[in-house]
Amino acid sequence: MFRFQKKGLYLLVATLAVSGILLWHLGYVGLHDPLEEWAEASVSREAFSPETGLQTPSQKEPETSIEKGPEIPPQERGSSFTRRMLAAQVLIFGCKDYGEVEDSIKKLRRVGVNTLIVRAFQNRGDRVYRFSRPRCSEGVYFETEHAPVVDPLLPRLVSIGHRHGLKVFAWMETRKMPLRLTDPEGSKAVGYCFEKRALEPIGMWSIFDETVEQGIVALYGDVVRSGIDGILIQDDLIMYHCEDFSPKAVALFEEETGKVLNPETLYKGPFKDSDGRWYVSEYTDTFWEWSRWKNQKLLKIARKLIQASRAANPQIEFAMNFMYESVTDPKNALGWLSQSLAESIRLPIDFYAIMAYHRQIKNELNLTDAGTYEKISNMTANILRLIDDPNKILMKVQLEDWNTGKQIPAVEADEIFRRINAEGRVSLAFIPYSSRVRLDVIQYHFQ
Repeated sequence: MFRFQKKGLYLLVATLAVSGILLWHLGYVGLHDPLEEWAEASVSREAFSPETGLQTPSQKEPETSIEKGPEIPPQERGSSFTRRMLAAQVLIFGCKDYGEVEDSIKKLRRVGVNTLIVRAFQNRGDRVYRFSRPRCSEGVYFETEHAPVVDPLLPRLVSIGHRHGLKVFAWMETRKMPLRLTDPEGSKAVGYCFEKRALEPIGMWSIFDETVEQGIVALYGDVVRSGIDGILIQDDLIMYHCEDFSPKAVALFEEETGKVLNPETLYKGPFKDSDGRWYVSEYTDTFWEWSRWKNQKLLKIARKLIQASRAANPQIEFAMNFMYESVTDPKNALGWLSQSLAESIRLPIDFYAIMAYHRQIKNELNLTDAGTYEKISNMTANILRLIDDPNKILMKVQLEDWNTGKQIPAVEADEIFRRINAEGRVSLAFIPYSSRVRLDVIQYHFQ
């Protein structure tokens, strides 16, 4: 009996000693905080057309044997915080096979990238992924019945990303998505042509067509099933200042507001400048009511997309592209694009992706270099006052000149990142990723 009591006493003493050592270690080193680790872990603006009357203040995002290792599952999305995203947005990769894709992803991981945003759609004229085996010229890169499937390669990209600890986002369109519809022409939005003073179809879907809404919502559910960790909503979830005059849109607006929707009563003093571009001297009160109404309808669609996606995977993360005017010129962003950042903060999205494309901003606003850098600083400061969690703010930086296709000089890119980081430790993304990107600049700022 004494022998057993003695052994028990030895066991008790050993347990207390180990506990004491453990408590001393935690007190000295500190508790590991998993949240801290997690926190570290881009509207198409077409050229203004006298034929369509589209006044467009910004530009489209440009066209855009495997090493084995342990699979790293995606982190769970927390309810009380958002991780800091450090992302590379990919238009084309430029890789001829999956081995080169994996090499690229490993390089990105080494310089601090924790999220890969890959194009999940293929429009007519877009360059295909070189490592793909395309079945058709336009469609999507995942399995679905609601759009043509170019090559269902997205799950493989997700697997490679996860193998190296990166989350993978699908960059998805909405109103330009290559959908399978029974009546494609009848599902187009209708715009007002200032030149002809007439209505005519435009090249984007009408969100007021039920088959369009159903198709987009179904596609978002399907892309989630490919295993992605998140979705970036493309900058085509907007409506220009001269659309949508489709019969269903007009009828719904008049029913809900009691106002008559007539293009002739929305725009005061339309005029054409020396370059053949149409402008409006002033908008009427009915126009502004219509813009706010359209914005709410766009937000309603966004909410349905989020709900459908999270029904497939509750942990899916969401980012949405916003034009820079949504920060610098909110009233005109609402008028030109029916977009409102202030209204969008009511959506259950994780990241507000601000298209802070400095070369584009410089050209469109006729700024000097110094004025451009100051504009970027002010944009970052302004959005930090609007959104309380810096990690939710995803500032997107262009590393290629959209007009020339040339790489942005490293010193210029460095200054843009420096100006953003000086205002606050927000989430960051660069676009596009290519072999020409100066990864030393990325590594310095993605810390």
